[in-house]
Amino acid sequence: MYPLSVELIEFLLSVEAQVALADLRGADLRDEALFARVAELRRRFDPPQAAVLLDQALLRRKACGKFEQPDRLYFVDEALEQATSRAVAVYRARSFGSFGRVADLGCGIGADTLALAEVVPSVLAVELDPVRARLAELNIAASGLSGRVRVVCADWTTMALGVEAAFVDPVRRSEGRRVFGLAEMSPSLAAIRALLTDVPNLGVKVAPGVDHAEVPSDAEIEFIAERGYLKEAFLRFGALCRGAARVATVLPGPHQVRSDTPVGEAPVSEPLAYLYEPDPAVIRASLVTTLAAQIGAAQVDSTIAYLTSDRLASTPLARVWQVERHGHFNLKVLNSWLLALGVGHVVIKKRGSPIDPDAFRRRLKLVRGGRPVTVFFTRALGNPWMIVAAEIRSDRYRTRDEDHS
Repeated sequence: MYPLSVELIEFLLSVEAQVALADLRGADLRDEALFARVAELRRRFDPPQAAVLLDQALLRRKACGKFEQPDRLYFVDEALEQATSRAVAVYRARSFGSFGRVADLGCGIGADTLALAEVVPSVLAVELDPVRARLAELNIAASGLSGRVRVVCADWTTMALGVEAAFVDPVRRSEGRRVFGLAEMSPSLAAIRALLTDVPNLGVKVAPGVDHAEVPSDAEIEFIAERGYLKEAFLRFGALCRGAARVATVLPGPHQVRSDTPVGEAPVSEPLAYLYEPDPAVIRASLVTTLAAQIGAAQVDSTIAYLTSDRLASTPLARVWQVERHGHFNLKVLNSWLLALGVGHVVIKKRGSPIDPDAFRRRLKLVRGGRPVTVFFTRALGNPWMIVAAEIRSDRYRTRDEDHS
């Protein structure tokens, strides 16, 4: 991607650039066609202008799902990668709906600002980078929300904000790598907490891999997943708190499991008729046993996040499989099961097992044109275990084959 500048953004607003962007909307932008697209653009524009036109066309296609009507908006690659998905942004913005004036601090290109402005009468959007601040301004205008939002290019840590609540999206990258610690963010959580003196109602987007031990005692943490993918963790302070130290939220929905639900230890059992894999948000929130109590299930092992029951419980908080065979780990026995069941394709999932899925798959005996199953390598009642099961599909979860550690 060509580095975007404020000057090149202004070029993108010109009549000539708008015509070119409209032409690119329906153009072939597959890799093999890009050379021809670049050549066409360079006959009309200088190289930097041609580059940013093509970049915007590519980014707009990439933005589908994160933004409504992306063909009206403007992007930079890194900010688009980091932008909140539309479903998550809308869900989270509703938490701020009771406030009259809210700040979006570190607003980037405006994904969260747009969602906030749909439910909050007045939003102050602050962004330190002038390119992203200008893009946020344009995106807000294109969405018809300029009357509700004021964009400021500044360092929010030095400003008097004058708001009732704030959403903060700190930088979670350092020298090109992702960081998970709350002290490693920029600004750090300590710097963000300094806001609480003047803005007592605070929400902070943090990495979903955050260590529970780092979560302040006066905060609640919510892990948010969308269609089986863990998207983020969200710290709540002040009136944004909802009464549970840990919450797992699954979208679309929302569907939730909360830590304030009283439960004891889950029973442990060998695999029964159905096997459940809790949503990643449930696992990260350490609420597996809470979900077990909710759906009347047992754990296959006290250290493993697989649940089992004799009764099928329809839940949006877990994927579910019907168990066909299970027993102690043994390759010869497994292959006999696969042949007897007429299995032609295997998805391998593992949890608590040291096997290498790619290497192990080559040792499986399959039936050409046979049916698909999932094979779990895990532990049950403290022993190495294998489970052959057929998934009961749900549109809520990803359907591509994946191997899990």
